[in-house]
Amino acid sequence: MDALDVLNQEHRHIQRVLVVLDRAVAKGRDGEFVSASLFLRAANFFLTFVDGSHHAKEMVLFQTMVAHRLPLAPGLLAQVSGEHGTGSEHAVAMLCAAEAMLRGGETDPTRMLDAADDWLRLYRGHTAVEEAQVFPMARRLLPAGILDRMRTRFARIEASHGSLADAADAMERAFTPPPGGTSLPARTGVLVLERDGRRGSTSRDARSPAVYVSARAAQRCERMSSSRFLSLEKEKWL
Repeated sequence: MDALDVLNQEHRHIQRVLVVLDRAVAKGRDGEFVSASLFLRAANFFLTFVDGSHHAKEMVLFQTMVAHRLPLAPGLLAQVSGEHGTGSEHAVAMLCAAEAMLRGGETDPTRMLDAADDWLRLYRGHTAVEEAQVFPMARRLLPAGILDRMRTRFARIEASHGSLADAADAMERAFTPPPGGTSLPARTGVLVLERDGRRGSTSRDARSPAVYVSARAAQRCERMSSSRFLSLEKEKWL
């Protein structure tokens, strides 16, 4: 498996999370209950594993393509690189809206659903462009040795964030309804927050996992919210 195989495979794993999120958005639009914890965990997945890891790997590819002067369409890499930043903004907006729902400061899920929709629309078009234009050109024109060395750099990036595939698996296990409509077993716990320098807690949906956001995501959301999540590097069960 070379570097391009890794990126394509990660797109498939990300798609699995998009399916989970899209299902939740559809339920919310129909007026059904949706867990804000799902949206918070999805935002954390996007910021930590998509933006922090997958996009970092793609930037290695883009820089390599520029260095080897591949005949890219004008503005193509600027477009997809810019979409990385836009996607991060949508994920932060979703994170902060979900956090407001969990704190009880917001009861209307519209802002959370809108941010999720924005991310879903952007990312589906984004991956389509990469897989139709960027990756095939890299496959045709970059030497195999370059792709192998790129794969080594990818491994170093992944080592600092964790496995995107494992994170996607965890999202599916936590939020995909079991076959036959069987109810999920209840889980109890709290989501720990820090408000005005003091630790506190807020109730969360009994069927949803406790979710923490990464330190970088917490810093982004802090600028948009009066309370902030404890800075933990990875999401974990409480």
